[in-house]
Amino acid sequence: MLEYINTIYVLPIFATLIGILIVYLYDKFEKKQYTSAIYLRIALLIYVSSCGMFYISKMDYFNNLSILSNMQSGGSSNDPQSLMPQPNEIKINNFEQFKTGVPTF
Repeated sequence: MLEYINTIYVLPIFATLIGILIVYLYDKFEKKQYTSAIYLRIALLIYVSSCGMFYISKMDYFNNLSILSNMQSGGSSNDPQSLMPQPNEIKINNFEQFKTGVPTF
């Protein structure tokens, strides 16, 4: 339980501090002169989005999807040569042919 609380509430605080530091450095570099209200809004946005991201990552819903497990396996074929066409299998009809006509200069 403590690990869950630590991940959900404490790690977003660190992410918020790092995000505010990056915004502060950007502010000083570009001379935007952000007010403290803007910093508070940015910090709140970073904290809420970080909490949401950690909450979603802890859910078991995404671990049980069969679509994701099939995508992670790489398909049914494990042979990398079967995915790439061999040089003798490439046909000339697959390439576009442009008929530009006779040049008039």
